Amino acid sequence: MLPDVSHPVWAQIATGKKPLESHRPTVNLLIQANRMSYEHDQSLANVRHLAEKTHSFFSHYEALFPPEVAQILR
Repeated sequence: MLPDVSHPVWAQIATGKKPLESHRPTVNLLIQANRMSYEHDQSLANVRHLAEKTHSFFSHYEALFPPEVAQILR
C-alpha cells in the first residue's frame, strides 16, 4: 500500500530530492514535468500540487509499476 498523499515522500519525489529510477516513459515524463514545474515555481502550494499529482498517478497505476512503487516504499 502506498503512503498517504500527505506523506513527505511525495514532495521529495516531486521536487527531485528523492530520485525515482524508471525505464517507463510515462513515469519519466511525470518526473521530468514535476522537476520543470518545481524549477519554475518552488512555492509550497506548487509542491503540494505536484505531490498530489504524483500520488494520484501512482495510486491509479500502482499495479503497473512495481519497481517504482518499491522505490517509493523504501
